[in-house]
Amino acid sequence: MKTTFAKLTLATLIAGSTLIAGTAEAATTTETKATTQYNGLTPGMTIAQAAKVIYGKDYKKQLTKKGSSTVLKQKAEATSTSQGQKTTLYSIYDRKADFPSAITTLMFMTKKNDSVYRLTTKSLDLYRGTTTSGARESKMKLAKGAKIKTGMTEKQLDALLSGKGLGEWTGLDTIDLTSVQTKQEIELGLAIKGKSKTYVFLTATKTKKLVMLDYNAKKKTYVVSGQASL
Repeated sequence: MKTTFAKLTLATLIAGSTLIAGTAEAATTTETKATTQYNGLTPGMTIAQAAKVIYGKDYKKQLTKKGSSTVLKQKAEATSTSQGQKTTLYSIYDRKADFPSAITTLMFMTKKNDSVYRLTTKSLDLYRGTTTSGARESKMKLAKGAKIKTGMTEKQLDALLSGKGLGEWTGLDTIDLTSVQTKQEIELGLAIKGKSKTYVFLTATKTKKLVMLDYNAKKKTYVVSGQASL
């Protein structure tokens, strides 16, 4: 479950982008707001609690009942039920915009035979209509001839880039199913949780590099988990 709906959306938009070129820009108001909301969403939150973070004081207007469960009024991207455990997926973005610049995707699940949905997966992807990739790009540039390898730590990746740090990210993902898993599953070491982030780096050529990093709890740092040339 590392690849979320929003991450697939990101790849699709990037692959089909025919937008004009541009340079890295400061975070927009929309990006800052979406990032603040993302950080305020905690795994295990109910749909009502998550709605309060997203919609503020008028959040109750965004809620409705479906059977004995509280859900969002907006249409879910997908729903399913398996062995008494329900799942629902929502995408949050400006539906009036021709080209949404921020898409937040939230997955909620219930415990088996329960009615309360809890946040288990969240992702945020940022897009720019001023870049050839269609995504928010890092201002950091990959050194000529540098090779990114799977398993590299964030520090090792940083050493291949201009400047200090990795720059602006284009996507964030968090998965944490512990709020809907059984105590026995968790005690057996079967807890499902993790987080990742995605960057688009400039290179010495016209090609750009999409790099995904997963957090490694043992190393206490992010490591490269995948990459693609754009």
